[in-house]
Amino acid sequence: MGRRYGPRGPWVLRGADLVLPPRTLVRVEGANGTGKSTLLRLLAGIDAPTEGRLTGRPRTAYVPERFPGALPFTAGGYLVHLGRVHGLDTAEAVRRTDRWLACFGAAGYARTPMARLSKGTSQKIAVAQALLAEPDLLVLDEAWTGLDAAARDELDRAVAERVAAGATVVFVDHDPRRQAGAVDVTYRLGDGRLVAVPTRTASGAAPPRVRIEAKGPTAAVLPSGLPGAPVVERDTSGGVRLTVAATHSDDVLRALLTARPGWHITGLAPARTRVPSTAVATSAAPVPPPSPTPPPTPAPARGGEDGVSAAGADVPGRTRGPDRAVPFAGVPRGRRFAALVRCQAALLARSQRWLAPVLLYAAFLAIGVQAGQPVLDSLGYAAAGLLPVTAWLTRLCVTQEPPAARAVAAAALGPARVHAAALVTALGGALVLGAVATAFVLLTGEPLGNDRTTAVPLPPAALAGLLAAVCCALVGTAVGALCARPVLHRRGWSLAATVPVLLLALVTDGSPAKRAVTGLVTGSRDGTVRVPLLASAGALLLAAAVTVLTARLASSRE
Repeated sequence: MGRRYGPRGPWVLRGADLVLPPRTLVRVEGANGTGKSTLLRLLAGIDAPTEGRLTGRPRTAYVPERFPGALPFTAGGYLVHLGRVHGLDTAEAVRRTDRWLACFGAAGYARTPMARLSKGTSQKIAVAQALLAEPDLLVLDEAWTGLDAAARDELDRAVAERVAAGATVVFVDHDPRRQAGAVDVTYRLGDGRLVAVPTRTASGAAPPRVRIEAKGPTAAVLPSGLPGAPVVERDTSGGVRLTVAATHSDDVLRALLTARPGWHITGLAPARTRVPSTAVATSAAPVPPPSPTPPPTPAPARGGEDGVSAAGADVPGRTRGPDRAVPFAGVPRGRRFAALVRCQAALLARSQRWLAPVLLYAAFLAIGVQAGQPVLDSLGYAAAGLLPVTAWLTRLCVTQEPPAARAVAAAALGPARVHAAALVTALGGALVLGAVATAFVLLTGEPLGNDRTTAVPLPPAALAGLLAAVCCALVGTAVGALCARPVLHRRGWSLAATVPVLLLALVTDGSPAKRAVTGLVTGSRDGTVRVPLLASAGALLLAAAVTVLTARLASSRE
């Protein structure tokens, strides 16, 4: 995550202990610069806390505060791509796209390029991409801003439907009347602290709340994911008092009575509107209850059954941590990753940013590969030229997506997989170029050595040329990944670092790329074909290691 600044410099969230059960609508308040968007990005899995942990994050969709309209897709095409990334098949993604565009009055813009959409229509697309996923955790950062009155009403209905379906919805909005009367829990951010505040209705009064007194068997723990995020107070006798909105009291009672072992209800009465400050711990570590009864252990994520828990979060401007995206139940993770690669490839193809490196490579081949030249020399030349072109393509792929659009994809699959998909897209494009260049050399080159008398067998030469191209493409991907975001964020430093690293990859004795190219050139001198198997294996290991490293950095340095 990039460094952000509040009114007093880089903001920090400390001691944010937060549990978000299913079927709960949560509002986050606070002045500008207090970290509201940071908290939402943490909950959405886009960023990770420097300290503490996030557990049980279910299937997630995210609407950023500002959504870019300059993506090279039509509105409908973008939504279908995102639907596939969320785990839908194409037919279902198209059906849901049509439905939500119609709901927001944007059906007529399905085939309109996003660059031509107004700000309000672009915001409708941003909201539709989150709703079509039917997520178990919906995170909305100023999602109503820019929408017309009808679209705002539609989003209000959609939020109510998601909560009724068992989802957790967390939102930030500048209008204090937004979802008034429907909010279950309100949290306020200030001075780096997260505290619970009384929730108000549209008239300004606090909604009715109920206090439930219960007692369980020895060592019993409360059921996880209680509806309405009740405030829990414990006494020394092992009993608990749960304060919850009246709309959720029946569900909480049912959960307590049906728990195994069951809880005995000892009291039920209207509660005061004041929310105890103990609802959210403000220290860096969770505050233990005064009772010897052990606190409930968060259960693993099961597609939205357990809600979200954030404990002991300490969040400065940069964060680190693993990917925590949980795929749709029953949808293979590989299929969703493949859909993300397709989306990245379509983004690269439609942006036409690939034209410059591809045309440069074509000119390089046209100048250096002539008909009748020794085939092994030409194959080595073509492979060496692929190295800088691949590094260029890699830098394009990892920087081509606007940050807000990248955050949307990261909420669905995790920032590490989004970065890995960009690298796979660049490598795939480079491999296509390498295969075309190898075929061109085989068709125009002469199957002879440099002495023009020693015959060179074409099948082994073709294999050696392809493997050399693969080797250079892998090394080029590694170089491009190390010289771009998230390792180097500034464009100037990125460009300055790429050139010397490429030169090192071509001249250093231990470089797999040099070994593969050198094998072809020296083979042309004595007419021997040297297949670079060892060099290709080394290049594969190098590219895999760099991909893992930079993907992990992408989770913490966006």
